[in-house]
Amino acid sequence: MKNTIFQGTIEHSGFVVPDIEVAVEFFTHILGFEVLFRPGRMQFEDDSLKRYFGVHEQSIVEGAAFLQYGDRKIELVQWSTPDQQNVHLKPSDIGVAHLAITVTNIEEALKYFAEQSDVKVRELSPLGFFYITTSWGMEIQIMELPQKPL
Repeated sequence: MKNTIFQGTIEHSGFVVPDIEVAVEFFTHILGFEVLFRPGRMQFEDDSLKRYFGVHEQSIVEGAAFLQYGDRKIELVQWSTPDQQNVHLKPSDIGVAHLAITVTNIEEALKYFAEQSDVKVRELSPLGFFYITTSWGMEIQIMELPQKPL
């Protein structure tokens, strides 16, 4: 029997960042995302965040932001938690994710990112994409929009 409750779309993807202000600045000024919503700091006296998110009961959401690029949305969240781990995983490690965005000109994008001081740029793949790594280690794939037929 086919499951019929999953008939929607992906609403957003979420990413944990070490500094919400730095991340929002990067996504808006470097990548051109639009800020949709900035919830404030969240801290509860009870274990609400543990029950809602599965985090340590003394966790705090220091800040968050919902952003949009084209018709896609992402959420950025900065957590403070007593048991937080800051592990820099390799792109091949299990559980690693990346964000992929499209640009109108891959060669111009490669030049643009090479000029950004806090971005590591990998070389252009023969498959027509390249990766950048943010100052906090987030992997972002840059791809060219498919050419529309004339």
